[in-house]
Amino acid sequence: MGLIDMNGGLGRLDGSVGLALAEGGISLRAKPADSVIVTVRSEDGSVRPCEPNFAAQIAGIAAAVLPENAGIEFEFLSPVRQHVGLGSGTQIALSTAMAVNDIYGLNKSVKELAQITRRGGTSGIGVLAFEHGGFLVDSGHKMADKNGFLPSSRSTAPPADLLLRMDFPDWDVVVAIPPKVGINGEEEKQFFQSVCPVPMEEVRETSHIILMQMLPSILEQDIVGLGNAVNSLQKLGFKKHEVAVQPPEIKSVIDFMLKSGLHGAGISSFGPAVYGFSEDRKQSNEIKSVLLEKMPEGSEVLVTKANNKGAEYHV
Repeated sequence: MGLIDMNGGLGRLDGSVGLALAEGGISLRAKPADSVIVTVRSEDGSVRPCEPNFAAQIAGIAAAVLPENAGIEFEFLSPVRQHVGLGSGTQIALSTAMAVNDIYGLNKSVKELAQITRRGGTSGIGVLAFEHGGFLVDSGHKMADKNGFLPSSRSTAPPADLLLRMDFPDWDVVVAIPPKVGINGEEEKQFFQSVCPVPMEEVRETSHIILMQMLPSILEQDIVGLGNAVNSLQKLGFKKHEVAVQPPEIKSVIDFMLKSGLHGAGISSFGPAVYGFSEDRKQSNEIKSVLLEKMPEGSEVLVTKANNKGAEYHV
């Protein structure tokens, strides 16, 4: 949902708020093998090799955790949506690393695996969502532990710690995912350095909204208050700049969600995924149908709930 402090005036950077979703994540099977093998199960039930770049990405993650001369076979059972603002990079890294950890009895914690795979160096939400689920606030990083304003992919800081976790109410979360990808890589690094530090006044207002509007609204199950908080955060601090670089079609999705009666509408991380909240499943499904008609071909719309459990393991 957003980074809190991209100014650093109190000696800390980052800090973030976010939510784990019940759908849109990563599902995989794993078993020991002589080498690293990566396959994907198609909708028709057939198993095929993964796209080479993705297979190489998984092999690199596995290699960072695997014991010497050990291998593993991964079979991905769900679509993998990368660079759309849903934290898939962290979920992929932790899912594959945890599979290695469990199969080979390495006894490493989620935080240790996140540090090995270099996740959570800016926002800690992806790592904490994997471990705990629910609505989360992380503690950010001491400036002494971080080499400047950087995205997680370029940061060497340890994963941010959990500051607060709450079960999220049983509301619908409508998530619209356009077919294009968001900012990533070198472009993302340059973006951070061009807009930071953000004004301290906006950091303070962001913090005030989170502490005195967003958190109480979740605690009291006040969906209107939550929506107002989400809307306000789109106009402040680092999130304001993330919204500003979105193409017109993303901004039109935000406008449509608000006009359709969803409570709050904002971009997740760098986008392009856009989310809003509803108490009415009929309303959620109607909005989904219209969005699929209005958005470009290849778009996806999820009507889901919060995941208040975190990652699930089955042996």
